[in-house]
Amino acid sequence: MKVSSADRPQGFLLKAIALFFLAFLFFSWDTGNTSLWDIDEPIYAQSLKQQIATHNLVVPIYNERLLPDKPALNYWLMWSGVRLLGMNAWGLRIGSALVGALLVFYLIIALRRLYGAPVALLSGILTATALHSTVIFRSATPDPLLILLVTVALLSYLRAYIDPAIRTREFHLSYAAMALATLDKGPIGFLLPGLIIVVFLLLRQQLSFLWKAGRLTTGIPLFLMLALPWYLAVGIETHWLWDRLFIFQQNIGRFDDSMQGHRGPWFYYLISTFLGMLPWSIFLPQVLHDIGQRRQKLLRDDGKTLFLLIWALLWIAFFTLSATKLPNYVWEAYPPLFILLAVWLNKIHLHQITPRQWSMGISLGTLFVVGLALSVFAAWILPLREPHLPSMIAIGFPYMLAALIAGALMLRRYWSAAWVALGTGSVILSGLLVFSVLPAINPLKPSQAMGRAIAAVQGSSPYQLASWDWFQPSFLFYAGRGDMPIHHLTALAQLSTLLGPEPLYLVCPAKDIPAVRAGTPPGYQTTRLMTTYEIYSHQKISLLDIRKRTYSAIIDHKPRVPDAVPGNKE
Repeated sequence: MKVSSADRPQGFLLKAIALFFLAFLFFSWDTGNTSLWDIDEPIYAQSLKQQIATHNLVVPIYNERLLPDKPALNYWLMWSGVRLLGMNAWGLRIGSALVGALLVFYLIIALRRLYGAPVALLSGILTATALHSTVIFRSATPDPLLILLVTVALLSYLRAYIDPAIRTREFHLSYAAMALATLDKGPIGFLLPGLIIVVFLLLRQQLSFLWKAGRLTTGIPLFLMLALPWYLAVGIETHWLWDRLFIFQQNIGRFDDSMQGHRGPWFYYLISTFLGMLPWSIFLPQVLHDIGQRRQKLLRDDGKTLFLLIWALLWIAFFTLSATKLPNYVWEAYPPLFILLAVWLNKIHLHQITPRQWSMGISLGTLFVVGLALSVFAAWILPLREPHLPSMIAIGFPYMLAALIAGALMLRRYWSAAWVALGTGSVILSGLLVFSVLPAINPLKPSQAMGRAIAAVQGSSPYQLASWDWFQPSFLFYAGRGDMPIHHLTALAQLSTLLGPEPLYLVCPAKDIPAVRAGTPPGYQTTRLMTTYEIYSHQKISLLDIRKRTYSAIIDHKPRVPDAVPGNKE
């Protein structure tokens, strides 16, 4: 029997490595072309900057307070990127791009033994080209690491369950991945994967497998050896305050009540999952229908599909019950769905199933409508809310064209060419997002420009930062140095308590400048450095320089730092 090049170990490995480098290039290309996005990215970035300034990479702090949001692993990943590329968007985000490429590579390598080379390669390609991948693997947040580690933990467990020849290695890899996931984002890193494994074994009536063959006697010590030291170290150093805040505020609190306004209806994740997995999610109804036709044999004969379904459904169901909702929370459910999609697409390629034309027409019509909606929203609806943004009508064109081309190819049964058309459309849309849409939004985030304005005026001299009635974490990151704090005024009467020999840079809404000037003591001079529109609050924000009134300090700074958005001068 002739063996294809994809099935040969050497040829398969070369393809896997090539896709790894292509994915890394795709996720990292021009990833520093926009400033950090509020609020998460600059919070973690500023915390890292303060940790570096205080020579303490154990205790997360932010603005002179403990930051119990996330454990240490992602900070260490960002620190590695900063060491290579500097304390900027490039250095902070490059680790996430690498993690995304590693996820693609791991899926390809791990799935070959379970499903064969074609499904393994296709799963990696679907994962890399999904819409949400462009977003998540270009952001300096803990989510990319959790996605990779949860995927490794669960797929390694499945591989160990199915193949006794690699059981010991894969179980230990699974326990190690859960430990690192716990070090990245907390108890969710082992509790939810553990629940998925237990439910799977219960449905298969094999719960005893957990302690008879699950390598618990070596796996649990390995888990504790990797995860426990940092939690003990941060607990000892903060007298266990960080650990208590993290467990009760950031974990139990987030599940019990929405935080930072992140709430949504019960069907929130059904919509976000569909949108995040585009363009491939348009075929999920057919995939689930195909599995449903085999449901009688699912428990007994198809452990792999059952495991993947439990993985996806339990993860989504868990966060549906949570009060705090964000699209990133269910990204860990994407990999099993991508695998099931790849299996279904490969069946079509091998002529094992023939999808009905009307169902494929509905799927492609849905993608066309989504693309049309994107263009309508970007061209007519968004400008009503944000008139400062340029026209982005082209944003939906890639999906519309891909749907039309794929439909024409499917009519001729050119299935592989149709998948290529959809993937190409997705890559083009990602390119539009990265090179056109996001750079257009970037000037409407004034924090980076304000930081440059302060640096141009202040040089290396000391100064202070304060905010009144407006603040974004990115302002502290770009305007501050090292572990410099910012003072948040709750009343303008507090302004006099901050003023001293050092200049004070105050950020506030432009409409409040007269009130700030009125509240400034007679011995001080207030100079407006810049005023620019800010997209988050939909108003003009001003940066003021307040310093002692001396002859040398009476300088008009405006010629040095022009307004960031044309036409917004007072």
